[in-house]
This record gives sequence, C-alpha cells and structure tokens, in this order.
Amino acid sequence: MMLNESLFIQTFKHAPIGMVITAADGRFLKANPAICSILGYSESELYTLTFQEITHPEDLGFELHFMTELLAHKRDSCQMEKRYYHKDGHIIWSKQVVSLFDDEESHFFIYQIMDITIHKHDEAELREKEHLCHEKNLPYRLNMNTNLDEIQELYRIILDNALDIITIASPEGVTRHISPAVRNLLGYEVEELIGNRMIELWHPDDRLAVDQRCILENSDNDMFMCRVRHKQGHYVWLETTVNLIRNEEGGVVKIVAVGRDITKRKQAEDELWATKERLESFIKNNGDAIWVIDRDEKVLESNAAFEKLFQWRSEEIINQPLPITPADLADQTRELHDQVLSGLSVIGFETIRLRKDGTLVDVSTTLSPIHDTTGEIIGIAGTCHDITEKKQAEQLLINSEKLSVAGQLAAGIAHEIRNPITAIKGFIQLIKSGVSDKKLYYEIMSSEIERIEMILNELLILAKPQMVHSDREDIRNILAQVTTLLESQAILNNVEIITECEPDLSPILCDQNQLKQVCINYIKNAIEAMPLGGVLNIQVKMLNDNRLLLRFIDHGCGIPEDIVTKLGQPFYTTKEKGTGLGFMVSKKIIENHNGTVSVFSKENEGTAVEVCLPTVS
Repeated sequence: MMLNESLFIQTFKHAPIGMVITAADGRFLKANPAICSILGYSESELYTLTFQEITHPEDLGFELHFMTELLAHKRDSCQMEKRYYHKDGHIIWSKQVVSLFDDEESHFFIYQIMDITIHKHDEAELREKEHLCHEKNLPYRLNMNTNLDEIQELYRIILDNALDIITIASPEGVTRHISPAVRNLLGYEVEELIGNRMIELWHPDDRLAVDQRCILENSDNDMFMCRVRHKQGHYVWLETTVNLIRNEEGGVVKIVAVGRDITKRKQAEDELWATKERLESFIKNNGDAIWVIDRDEKVLESNAAFEKLFQWRSEEIINQPLPITPADLADQTRELHDQVLSGLSVIGFETIRLRKDGTLVDVSTTLSPIHDTTGEIIGIAGTCHDITEKKQAEQLLINSEKLSVAGQLAAGIAHEIRNPITAIKGFIQLIKSGVSDKKLYYEIMSSEIERIEMILNELLILAKPQMVHSDREDIRNILAQVTTLLESQAILNNVEIITECEPDLSPILCDQNQLKQVCINYIKNAIEAMPLGGVLNIQVKMLNDNRLLLRFIDHGCGIPEDIVTKLGQPFYTTKEKGTGLGFMVSKKIIENHNGTVSVFSKENEGTAVEVCLPTVS
C-alpha cells in the first residue's frame, strides 16, 4: 500500500502532462509542476482559484454537464477538449481526462491535462494553408510533424500509466495497442492481445446485447458495459467509453476505447437488486399487515394484508397519516413511535386498532426503525396480525376457569351457608313457640340472611362471564371479599388466613373480577398445599418504583426446583386431578395488567407467590 501511494505521488509530481486534483465545487486541491507551467500560475496561486474561473465560458457548461454525470455515477470518467485562460490572458487549448474519486467522506476529481494549443493552432493554419503546405512550406510541415510526434509520445505516457485499460484498434476492431493495465485487470500480457479483436473475449450474451444496441451508429463516441473473459476463465465487468478517430476526409482510422473494472460495483448492484426483490416479495406476499411510515407518520407503503385487515387500499393512504389508531390510544401510539425513532424496537405489543368501517380489532404489533445509508433513522416499519381469536380463546379459558373455581368452592360455601341457615331455623322455631323477645331474633336472622346474600353474590360475580373493565380498586377490598369466600374452605382444612397490609396503599387499575380470580387461585393452591393445616400469610406492601407487591406465603409441601420453572405451562400440574390451567390463566391475567408473577419454593418448607402490579395516583 505504501509503495502504491509513493508511486502515485512520484508519478503525479513528475508526470510530463498536467495533473490536478479538485474538490467537487471546483477548488484546486493539488497541482503538479506541469500544469503550473501550462497555465502560468504558481501552485499556491492555483489553490486560490477554481477551475470555473479559468475555463473559457463556451466550454464551462459542457464540462459541468460531465461533472454532474460523474457525481451521479452515470459514468466513471470523461474525455474532452477545452480551453483555459493562461495567467497572462491568452487561451490554452487542452485535451483532458477527468475521473471521480468517491469514498464515504469526500468526492474529488482527478484531471490529466495535455497542452494541445500548438496542435490546435497548427491544425487551423494547416487547414487554411493546406495547398501551400505541400508546395511552399516544407519547414513548417516538418515542425508540425515534430509537434505531432511529441503529442503522440505524451499520449503513450498516458496509455502506459493509466489504471484503466486503454485500447487503440483498427477500424475493423483489431487491437493495435493496449495499455499495461490489462495485465492487472484481465491477466493477459500486452503481446497476447495485440493483433486480436477484444470482442472475442466478450461474454456471448453481452456481445449480442451490444450488437442490438448498435453502438456508434449515430455518434462517434458511446459507452457500454460488458463482461470480458479473464485469462483464468472468469468474467470481469468493464464499463467502456469508445471513440472513433477520423481522418480529414471523415473516414475512421482508429478506434480508441477506455475500459474500467466495475465488477465490484455490478456485484453490489446485483446484490442490492436481489435484496430489493426479496424484500418486496416478502412485504407483498406476507400474511401479516405491513406498512412503512416516515418520521412525520405519513404512509409510504402498505401491503395487501394491510388492506384485508384494515380495509384501507394503498392508494387511499399513501402520503397520509396512518389511519388505524383509535383516538383514545393516540398518545400511547405516539410514545411507541418516539421510542422506535430513538433507535429501539417494539416487539409483539398487544393493542387495539381501528378499521376503516369504525370497528376495532385486537392485534399484536411489531415496530422497527428504518435507517438510510448514513445510519440516520428515516422512518418506521410496522407489522401486525389479528389476534381476535386468540383473545377470545383466552377469555373463554378465563371464564371456564372461573366456573371451575366456583365448582371447587361449592363444598366450603355450602358449609358456610349451612351455619346461618341452622341459626335461622332455630330462631323460627323459637318464634313459633311464642317467646316474647322477638326483635333480637329478627336482627340476628336478618344479619345471617345478609351474610348468605353476600356469599352468594360473590359466587355469582365470580362465575358470571363479564366484559373486561378496568377501574381504580383498593387491593384490600378485593382481598377481603375473596377471603370471605374461602374462609370456610380454610377452616375445613384447618388453615388460618392472616392478611397483613401496609397503611397508605395506592390504588391499582384493574378488572376487579379477574383479579379476584387470581387471588382465589393462589389462596386455594396454598390451602391445598397444607393438607395437615397451617398458616397462610397474605402480605401487601408498596415498592419504591410505584408498584404494589402482593405476596401469598404458605408453609406446605413446597415444589421441587425443576418443577417451578415449568409452572404456567398448560396441563402441567403437581395435583393429581389438576389441569395446570389455573396458574397459566392467573399469570396471563397479571401480565394483561402490566404486572409480573414470581414463584419461590423449597420442598417440604413452603411456597411464596409474589405478584407485582403498577399503581395509579
């Protein structure tokens, strides 16, 4: 690498032709002595100028056009004749080759400039005095030949040192001269190609394509791309600029071609095209709804599944705000978009979205940032699929588990109800016997009937399927109502339920009926884990991060460590007649309330179930 750099510097400095490097805006960045000599400016003076300032106005537009094509990568180099202003004001004719150097950080142009002023003047004079040159001006003709020889020598220097393959061929396409760059690019020695036609090395498909294009049919210069066979057998992509050289009578005497290796560029273009095709096919044929929005949340693209799910055709929403967010979830959606635009992704977020006809649909959404080539986030890609059936199945499972719990509570509740009914029957018999103090009996009977009514109401609420509805609730009230239901079962199993609640507990936002179901499941499990009786501790406390901790602690048989990790899987249970659905449903309910559940257990020592729920102010 250092040898190549040193060789370039030496070649640049000592080249017999002018060489300059300019910025994209035309400022001179580097100049060699030859160009300073041609233009009459010192190197430091050139650094204060742009090529536009010293270019003849009639040539400037043509050159700027070529520069634009170079910057747009429509061509890799250009050749042209143009006029410069010398420092003393006279015009310098030049023949120049301009190439673009392009990397991730900068763009600049490399000029190879040859002074052909004398040649241009001589050509003009030669045309004006053609008849005299043959008869009267032999010294002038000899001088012209000398100048032409010098020019040809300069051309040869360029050919021998150029990085591109420069070929000079006969009108029939037979190679007469080819630059040494062919050795590096195609593996051939110069001598192997002299006298042969380069077209014979072309890929057959490209030969046919170029023939069909009829290059050079309407112009003396053209450009094309083709694959050329390397000496080792593989093909190299070349972008070739070809020019016809004519004599004074207009006949073609030479064909000059400059070929540049664009194999890596073509490979990158092909890979990009293939990736684009795969991506478009993935989006178009995906069963999930897919959309793309910009940073202003305007729709750029959507697929057929999006139209099927949300009823919006692509042409209706392109360049319009994404119309699938319900009004009451606008703030939540904006927060999600801000999160993605900051560089994060949202995966599997369950929410509700709006169809064109105004109906709502449960969906699972994934949002990902879209980056441009510089890494800047320019938009968001979203996918979602309909989870309505999943939600319905979950609700059916929850309702089924409610009925199961209600059935399991029947024995304990029957015992709880039997006691007040026995008291009521006794007081009725006393009243019938004619005792005098009936008011006291009525009050006791009324109290017992209210207790029966309360127990039955709790049981009916638990068993009855209801719409999910979240309200601000006090966890202490929920626990009091649940323990009322389970108190009889605990007594029958010789279990004492002790509830410990911190003061000043913040309320939680929850569906009261679902949270009761969770508490019943965990309390029943704790009671059943202590068949010989014991104490069940229920603890409630506030955590520092505005979350409430609800802990159920038993001192029963405990759960083996290898089984704890499997809790929550459907139909996996430690009970002889269990289904494993109770814990799974409870876990799902907690997660739907943005909470978490953890189980800690030691065999023969007991189990602690911890539920964390967010609080509201």
